[in-house]
Amino acid sequence: MIEIIQNIYKLVLGLCVGSFLNVVIFRLPQEISIINPRSFCPNCKNKIIFRENIPIISWILLKGRCSFCGTSINIRYPLIEILTGILFLVFSESSPELYNFNQNLFIENIFSWLFLSILLVISFIDIDYFWVPQSLINFGLLSGFFNLCLIGIYNNNNILSIYLFEGLIASIVSYLFFEIIRISAKVIYKRDALGKGDSKLVSMISIWLGPLGIILSLGISYVIAAVLIIILLKLKKIKKGQMIPFAPFLSIGGLIIWYFGNQPLLRFIYSF
Repeated sequence: MIEIIQNIYKLVLGLCVGSFLNVVIFRLPQEISIINPRSFCPNCKNKIIFRENIPIISWILLKGRCSFCGTSINIRYPLIEILTGILFLVFSESSPELYNFNQNLFIENIFSWLFLSILLVISFIDIDYFWVPQSLINFGLLSGFFNLCLIGIYNNNNILSIYLFEGLIASIVSYLFFEIIRISAKVIYKRDALGKGDSKLVSMISIWLGPLGIILSLGISYVIAAVLIIILLKLKKIKKGQMIPFAPFLSIGGLIIWYFGNQPLLRFIYSF
């Protein structure tokens, strides 16, 4: 019974966070504060009252339309809330390799949910605008750095731990490596093959996953991207040479590594 209540709590928390992530995804590219003003209809600008701002329930009761002007509310809003809620529940059982707080699951969950939320927002903004916001990269790097310091203190009573060293080295090296690939590809193909934001995103993910984690993450990201692109080309949903947002694939790869941990995935790979 207690476990059921805890799962409901995690799910509801995720739904509420998902509602906030919708605000960030919409406002950040518009250069609108994510704090003020209160939630409003993008069409008529009327403020949304509390009972119309309850995750999923309000969208259902309003039949997917604004109560003031009747404009359709994109179904993506409740879908992001549901996705975040489910992922909050799922990632409460994650086993990140780099981080472990001596079985303090509450702190581990906080970090898992924070990492997850940052990557969700970056992914959807990149899908919409082919843009990775520097402010989110900075927040992710700062959060990752703080986590590394905290875990060093928590486990070894020393802020300058091996976790901090590995995370910083992985972040710097992965950024430089990706930038070399990006610049080389631009020289060879005479156009951008990768965005500069992707290099920064890889650097940010690296500080969370560490050296081995980011290597595995990138491998998974490229495999998923390649398979999906081949399928979409076969179905004629995209054209050859068309720009594809890469942040979602990098995020998926990072979250897979975060959930399973390095060693279980290595054992799975070597089992073949």
